[in-house]
Amino acid sequence: EIYTLSLHDALPIYELAMLFLSLTIFYCPLAFAQSNADFNGRKVREIKIETARISPGIVRKKFSVKEGDIFFGDNYDTARQALHDMRVFKSIDFKVLPNDDETVSIEINANDGYYIFPIVFGTGGSKSTIAASIVEANLFKSGEMLFLFGVYSSDGFMTMAGLGVENNFFNIQFSGMNFKEFVYKNGSYNASGMFTSEPDQSQTGKPEREYRVKDKSFRFAWSRSFNERASVTAGFSMSDISYSGAVIPSDKGRHNKMVLGLKSYKGIKPGGGGASFGAIFGIGLSDVADKLADLPKRKPGYFAGIQYENGGNYTGSDFDISKINLKLAGKMEFRKRHILFLDIAAAKDFNAPFYDSIKSVDVLSGKGIYSREFRGNEAAGAGISFIWHPVKSKTGVLSLAPFIEHAAIWKDGSLKSHGGAGASISYQIWRVPFPLGINYTQNLTDGSRDISLLFGGWF
Repeated sequence: EIYTLSLHDALPIYELAMLFLSLTIFYCPLAFAQSNADFNGRKVREIKIETARISPGIVRKKFSVKEGDIFFGDNYDTARQALHDMRVFKSIDFKVLPNDDETVSIEINANDGYYIFPIVFGTGGSKSTIAASIVEANLFKSGEMLFLFGVYSSDGFMTMAGLGVENNFFNIQFSGMNFKEFVYKNGSYNASGMFTSEPDQSQTGKPEREYRVKDKSFRFAWSRSFNERASVTAGFSMSDISYSGAVIPSDKGRHNKMVLGLKSYKGIKPGGGGASFGAIFGIGLSDVADKLADLPKRKPGYFAGIQYENGGNYTGSDFDISKINLKLAGKMEFRKRHILFLDIAAAKDFNAPFYDSIKSVDVLSGKGIYSREFRGNEAAGAGISFIWHPVKSKTGVLSLAPFIEHAAIWKDGSLKSHGGAGASISYQIWRVPFPLGINYTQNLTDGSRDISLLFGGWF
């Protein structure tokens, strides 16, 4: 599973601090797949680890099954996947061996590498954009991942850096935006972003008014995962907002806030599994054989959480800000690796200016791509999608993912609806860092359509 990037929609800028409450849903104990089930209930006496470059101690910390634990196939599979998700291994050989004293030993032979991967790309059309990135992984033999990213368009610039090491991730971002915002007759606004072109008026209609938004922002976030089942996030965001035009919002000023979060998950990794930029060098592909193999049983998963944002005088904000966002998701992965997803979300601002108001896309599943969105004080949404893999091979995998989603958003008691249906099709070549595909979204609210090129998908 990896993140999706649409060249039409706003760039998902490595979502900063998201606060999530630990809730457990969609739990189905009868459906869990197990490996080495014959050893369930035995104590793990010893874990032997051999590596090529990386310190065995780093692997031991990341592997969530510890010496002295009681062995369960479900926990063992989660620990194995955590090592694969580091994306620094060419191959990993796991063995579970029985001992005469009714214990087990685990042997891990990991062949790791390192890479430095630069990439530059651009887009044309109504908004010219150029972006550059460089990613480094495991150069310092600690399993770290460091990335630098920058993008410039006619609407502004954004620079970002991130560091992931062991179970910690740090993200810092600077941006300066100067873009047009359109307001339409039905109360919707255009979606904005570094890669977003101006809305096609043949699809959206002529806006009733427009104005320019200047947004100078700084963001920092830290997150830490625990046993591949939960994570906590804390961050700080500073934004200086101003407007120009005939009729403009009244919240010019500083919008500074703290963002805190908790997440609980199993089988649905927050943000997806991440692209392996070392794939072109054969690095990060240690679990390809697992992805091609059928599961012994259906495998469910869940994600749940809560996000809270708060700002005021103590953060240097000119406005009081208080928002909460809840997200729940469940999945069922079938034996042939096809996946059914259900997403539910809700959001409410208790006190927030226009710039920080809730957007209808905040409570959609994220599968659809839209030129317009609604804003309000509270919202709820749900979506269902299915990912089908008609072709899987040692070369790559083809994915077809139909979806339908709907959101309701309230502003001062007035209800607006936002929903869509469509599908994406993408092909993942294992030795290429990310899939390439196309997304089609039919907006069920206003009848508009969107066809977008995608970097990313589900596999």
